[in-house]
Amino acid sequence: MNNSFFPYDNFRTNQEEFIQYVQTSLIQRKNPIIEAATGFGKTISVLSAALPLAEKLGKKIVYCCRTHKQMDRVMEELMEVGKKVEVSGISIKGRNSMCLHPTIVNNDMDTAMALHVCRLLRRENKCEFYENMKEKEDRAYEIEVNLSQKPSLSQDVVTLCVQENMCPYEVVKGILQNVEVISCSYMYIFHPEIRDNFLEGIGATLDDIILILDEAHNLSELAINLGSDQLSIYSITTAINESIEFEEAIVSEFLNKFYEVFIEMEDEFKLENDEEVIISYQDLFTRLEGNKGPFVSKSFEKTLFDLIVYMKTVGEKVQKERLKRNKMPRSHIYKIATFLENWFNARGNESYCYILEKTKTKKDEDTLKLGILSLDPRPITTQVLDYVYGSVHMSGTLEPLEAYSDMIGIKNPAFKVFPSPFSPTNIKGIVTKGVTTKGTHRNEEMYKKITSKAIDIIHSVPANVGIFCSSYEVLDGLLNSGIALMSDKPLFIERRNMDSRENDMLVSDFKFHSGKDGAVLLGVMGGRNAEGGDYPGNEMNTVVIVGVPYARPTPRIEAQINYYQKVFFGKGKYYGYYLPAHRKLSQAAGRAHRLVSDKALIVFLDERVANKFVSKDIPKWIRDSLEFVPDSDDILKQKIKVFFENHR
Repeated sequence: MNNSFFPYDNFRTNQEEFIQYVQTSLIQRKNPIIEAATGFGKTISVLSAALPLAEKLGKKIVYCCRTHKQMDRVMEELMEVGKKVEVSGISIKGRNSMCLHPTIVNNDMDTAMALHVCRLLRRENKCEFYENMKEKEDRAYEIEVNLSQKPSLSQDVVTLCVQENMCPYEVVKGILQNVEVISCSYMYIFHPEIRDNFLEGIGATLDDIILILDEAHNLSELAINLGSDQLSIYSITTAINESIEFEEAIVSEFLNKFYEVFIEMEDEFKLENDEEVIISYQDLFTRLEGNKGPFVSKSFEKTLFDLIVYMKTVGEKVQKERLKRNKMPRSHIYKIATFLENWFNARGNESYCYILEKTKTKKDEDTLKLGILSLDPRPITTQVLDYVYGSVHMSGTLEPLEAYSDMIGIKNPAFKVFPSPFSPTNIKGIVTKGVTTKGTHRNEEMYKKITSKAIDIIHSVPANVGIFCSSYEVLDGLLNSGIALMSDKPLFIERRNMDSRENDMLVSDFKFHSGKDGAVLLGVMGGRNAEGGDYPGNEMNTVVIVGVPYARPTPRIEAQINYYQKVFFGKGKYYGYYLPAHRKLSQAAGRAHRLVSDKALIVFLDERVANKFVSKDIPKWIRDSLEFVPDSDDILKQKIKVFFENHR
C-alpha cells in the first residue's frame, strides 16, 4: 500500500518505517506492539497506516486515548489528512461530558453511572433534550449528515445541540454509524456495558473494528480496575437510612446485620489504620449466615441470591423516586446488591481475591472497606482483543514489550521499538551514584544528601524543574530537609487527596513561572502530574526522579505476585512488583520531552537506576542517553552546565 493518506510533505525520522510496519503487521493479522517516544508523530503515522486498510476492508477505526485533548488531537490530524483525501471522523467524550441534562451536568459521576442515569431519565420521560429529538428529527438528521462528511470534534456537536435544545449524545450516535474514524476513551470499548451500547450505536461488531490504543501502558491498570469492586461501611449506613426512608424492613434488617459483620471482622482481624488483610469468600458469607464454620450452606446462598434480586428491585424504585423529586437517582441499596452479586460470582476464581482494609477518608476519618480485587487484566482485555479485526498498541513506555503482551493477553503480537526522535543534544539522562531511597538507607542524613543534590540541580537549570518522588513519605523527607527554604525558585507541592481543580490550579501556576525565573513542581511518581501532565518547552526543562517507586509489600501486592507466579511461571515478582514500579519511573522521566524540539535533562537521584535490572525497563529513547556519574556535586553541576550551554 502507498502512503497516500500521509498529509505532510516530509516524513520525520522513522515515520515511513512505522507506517509500513503497522500496515504489514495488520495485513498479516498480527497485532503490532510499538514503543516510540512522544514527539515521534505516532498519531499521524498510525492513522496513515490504518486508513487505507480500513477503506479497503470496510472496517472502522476506533482510536482510544486517555484525555479529551488527545481525542481531539486525533481529529486535528485527520483534518490534515482531509486536505489531501476525503475522510471522516469524530471524537466523542464520555456521556457525562456530552450531556445537557442538569442531573448529569451538576453531579460528579463516571461514564458508567452517567449511562445508567441517562437510561433512567429517558425511560421516565424526564429528559427534554431526548424528547426534543422526536420533534426536531429533520434538523438532527441535517446535523448528522453535515458532520458525518468530515472530521469533527464532539464539542462541535454539543455547541449545535445547545442551540437546538437537543441531546448531543443521540446526534453523535447518528454520526458514529457513518464515519471512518472514532476517537474515544478506553471505557467505550473495554467497559462491558458501555461497549455493548457503543457497538449498537455505531452499528458494528468487534470484527468490524481496527483498534488503536494510544498510551497503551495504561490498559493493564484500567482493566484490573474494571474487574474489581469495592464497598465502604459508609455505603451500608447510607443504605440503612435509605431502607428506613422507603420502609423496606427486610432490607433494613439485612443491612444492619451486614454492618455488624463489618465491625466483627475489624475486631477479629485486629486491623490498624492503613492495614489490610486477604479474606475468603466464606469469611463474609458465613458471618452473614450467623455460622462461623468453613462452609456457606447452599440454602443460605439461595436465600441471599433471592435477597440480592429483591434489593436491586428496591434500588431501582429508589432511583425512580429520587428522579421524580429532581434529585440524583443514586441508590446505595442497589450498589450493595451488585457488590454482593460480584462477591458471589468471583468465588473459586483464582484471578480474584477478597480484601478487608481500614483506611482514611478524604476528611481524614477512619473507614472500613471490603474489596473484590481482580489480579488479571485479561478477563477484561481479551473480551475485546480476541475479537477485533486487529489492534495496534503504542506508547512511549511499553518496554519490555513481551511482558506487556503476556499481561494483556495479545494473540499474534509483533514487537517493535523505534529509536529516539530527539537530537542527542536535546536529551540527556544522568544517574547519580551515592544516593538512594532504598528502605535500609532511608534516614535523615540520606534525605539531606538527596536534597542538597536536588538544590544544585534547581539552581543550575534554566526555568522550570519537576521533581517526582517515589512516595509521599520521600516527598515529606525532602520537605523536612528544607528543600523549600533552600530553593531559589518557588515550590508548588502536590498534596495527598488534592482534588482535580486544586491540582489544575497548582500546575497552571507552576507553568506560568516558565516565562519568568522558573519554579519547582514537587510531586510523586504514579500521581496525575507524573503520568497525565505534559510540560513542553520551558514548562519543564529538567525532570528529577527521586527513588524507585516500589510498592509497600501489602497483602494485595503479595496476592498479585503469587497469582502471576502461577500463570507466568518464574515471573511473579517481576510482573507483579518490579515492572509496575519501573513503568511509573519511566512515565515520570518522560514528562519534559513532549515535542521533538524540547531540550530537557532527566536526573535520577537513585543509584539503583544504574543497575541493569532497572535500566533495561526504561524506554530506549531515554536509556540510550544515560550517563552514570560519581557521587560528586561539582561533576553533577558541570554536566548540567554543559548540557544547557546552548539553551535558548
